[in-house]
Amino acid sequence: MKRIAIIDDESDARQSLKILINSLCPDVEICGEAGSVESGYILIRKSQPHGVLLDISMEDGTGFDLLDKFPNPSFQVIFTTAHDDFALKAFRYHALDYLLKPTNPVELAQAIDRVTVELPEDFPARISNLLESTRNGRLDKIALTSLEGMVFLHLDQIVHLESDGSYTTFYLLNQERHLISRPMKDFEDLLSEDGFFKLHQSHIVNLSFVKKILREEGGYALMEDGCKVPIARRRKEEFLEVMRQQFRM
Repeated sequence: MKRIAIIDDESDARQSLKILINSLCPDVEICGEAGSVESGYILIRKSQPHGVLLDISMEDGTGFDLLDKFPNPSFQVIFTTAHDDFALKAFRYHALDYLLKPTNPVELAQAIDRVTVELPEDFPARISNLLESTRNGRLDKIALTSLEGMVFLHLDQIVHLESDGSYTTFYLLNQERHLISRPMKDFEDLLSEDGFFKLHQSHIVNLSFVKKILREEGGYALMEDGCKVPIARRRKEEFLEVMRQQFRM
């Protein structure tokens, strides 16, 4: 049976989560609850849960402060938060589960279902990268599930993305390619604020690696890795304007 701990400084929120879990997840044991970073630390050490529902903002610190106390966490985390745009983006970048308050019962049940008794090998690395992002206030890496397993890619090494149905290929500056089992649309909004641009229905490019803009056959972007990416007609003017702004052309 999976053991879940609840850490939230609002007693009503903890009670609501307990009611939902008892109703929706009969195979789950709630092994304890806590209302602060310090009491949460004690609870985790004592109860050894498989998963923790962890609030981001608490009176004596944050959920990230709590995780800093566990350099090699032996438990999975489902973050809960009312609002924190940077944190939400960071969770998506590092492939971590999160729930927005008020909690959606279906999403809660699905997130708890993804908690496993055996800790995934890559989970500590995902948490470590998340904590590094929150300390630095920037997102430098993205965690992706490839056919070989979880890969962690530096954003400044990603040249472009190419859609292949429900899969996406990431092309890196060192000529590596990673086939990711997610459609490209999942990355369009996620990467758009970090210097990436959807140039075509099947292509997203890192603007920093656009080497030339070619007029041949309707237009191409020549990338630093030598690939030529087609420019969709309806995206051409916006692309040229973005390039002018980025490089003050």
